[in-house]
Formats: sequence, structure tokens, C-alpha cells
Amino acid sequence: MIIPSPQNDVDHNFVAMFQHGDKEVYARLYNKYAPAMLGVLQRMTGDRELAEECANQAFLAIWSQRKEYDPAKERLFTWIMKIAKQSLACVAPEKRNQMADEIREEIDLVYAMDIKTYLQEMQKEQGDNFAAGLDANIREAIHLIYFESQSFAGAAEKIGIPADTLRGKMIQTIKQIKGSILS
Repeated sequence: MIIPSPQNDVDHNFVAMFQHGDKEVYARLYNKYAPAMLGVLQRMTGDRELAEECANQAFLAIWSQRKEYDPAKERLFTWIMKIAKQSLACVAPEKRNQMADEIREEIDLVYAMDIKTYLQEMQKEQGDNFAAGLDANIREAIHLIYFESQSFAGAAEKIGIPADTLRGKMIQTIKQIKGSILS
């Protein structure tokens, strides 16, 4: 039998007070979670000012949606971070495209070449065998990003992983592809 700890009672009371509109509890919630949220948003956007704008939007949404939070379904932090990621919708499409271009440029700089052209040439040479040994999600991401010109964020959302995780996997995958061609 699991005996609830006093910490769980405090958390339950904290959540109940928050959901009933206690502004002091909301301020404590903000102070507790804003730094982590800002860090995640900054990594996702690559822009501190934009991350702060999205965090502000997220906390407005958190306040307005506080009664919808169900502690039986997920931890408060998880719910808050979902709203934070949804706040990226406040990013103008041209800024999202700029962010995607910056990620592509970063990958191009890592490999000192135009990866899009490189991958498209490989696809022409290898046909159906192109990227056959890669993880299906990464193969789909390569197709979406480099052949359909979608953003990293759009591709990441479509395959269900965070954009920064996709970026890291793409760098590793391109390194693997280049290594197999060069060796």
C-alpha cells in the first residue's frame, strides 16, 4: 500500500489553489517553472527574445486554462511544458522559416557543404536505395526537410519528436551518410 507523502498533499493543495485562481500560488508556479520553460523555448527557437515572448504567451494560456488541468492524467510540469510548446504558434511563419534556414545553415557549416544539394544528388544516384538503412522517422524527416522544403519544426511535429532532438539526430545521420560515402 502506498501512503501519500506530505509533499503530495502540498502539491495537491497547491494545484487546487491554483485552479481556484489563487494569484499568489500562480506567482509561485511562475517562479518555479518559468526558468525551465524559458530554457526549453530558447533551445527550440534559438532566440532569447522570442523565447521570452512565447513564455509570456504560455503563462497567459496556463492561467486561462488552469481549470482544465487534470492531475490524474499528467504532472503539472508536463502540462505546463505542453502549453509552452504550443506557444511556439505565436512565432510568425517567416520567423519559423528563418529558424529552419538557420538550422540548415548550421548543418551545412558543420559539413562545409550544401547538404540539400548533396542529399538530392545522392537520391538521384541511389534511387529507391537512398537512405534505406536509416531509421524510418529520420528518412521521413530528410524527405520533408530537404525534398519538400518543410521546416525542421514542421518535420519534427509531423514525426512526433522535439525539433532540437531532430536537429541532433539529423547531424548524426548526415555524418553517417557522409562517412559511408567517404569510406
